[in-house]
Amino acid sequence: ATIIQLINLVRKQADTSEIEDLLKKDPTLSFNLLRFINSSGFGLSCEVTSFRHAVMILGLKKLFRWAALLMTTSRDGAPPAVGQTAVVRGRLMELLAGEVLGPEECDNAFVVGVFSLLDTMLGMPMDKALSAVALPTVVVEALLLRTGPLAPFLDLAEACESANDEAFAKAADTLHLSNRQVNWAHLQALTWAETLLA
Repeated sequence: ATIIQLINLVRKQADTSEIEDLLKKDPTLSFNLLRFINSSGFGLSCEVTSFRHAVMILGLKKLFRWAALLMTTSRDGAPPAVGQTAVVRGRLMELLAGEVLGPEECDNAFVVGVFSLLDTMLGMPMDKALSAVALPTVVVEALLLRTGPLAPFLDLAEACESANDEAFAKAADTLHLSNRQVNWAHLQALTWAETLLA
C-alpha cells in the first residue's frame, strides 16, 4: 500500500518533503530504497544516505522506476522468480526502446516490463491491479490493450522468454531489431537484474 502511495505521489509530482514523510513512515520501504539506490546496478558515484538526497539524486522519474521495481520485488506470496522475470523484462524493454524511441519512452518501456506480471504477483486481473496505480496512458494501453508504441516491445520481451523462434523473429522484425541487438540487450538485462537483486 505504501509503495502504491509512493508511486501516486511521484506521478503527481508531489513536493520532496511529502515523499520524504511517506518514506519515513515505512522503515522497510526506506531501507529498501537506500539499498537499491546504493547497489552497483544503479551505478551512482556517491553513497546516498538520506531520503531527501535520494529524491534529489534520482529525480522523480527515476524514483518512479525504483518504486515500480520495488513493487515487483517485495511481493509476499509471489515466487521470487516472477519478480526477477519482471525486472529483466523491464530492463530489456528499456534497452530495446533505447534503440528505437526517445528517452521519455524508455522509462515508460521499463515500467511496462516491470508491471507486466503485476496480475500474477497480486493474484488479480490486470485491470484491477492497475486501477490503484496512477500510470501514464501509454503504459496502461500496452499492459491492458496490447496497443500503442510500447506493446511490440512487450511482445518481444515475452518472446525472449519462450522457446518460440517464430514469435521471436516476428516481434524483432516488427521493431526492425536484429537478433544481435536483442540478444545483447537480453544479456545486459539479465546481468543488471542479477546485480540489482543480489
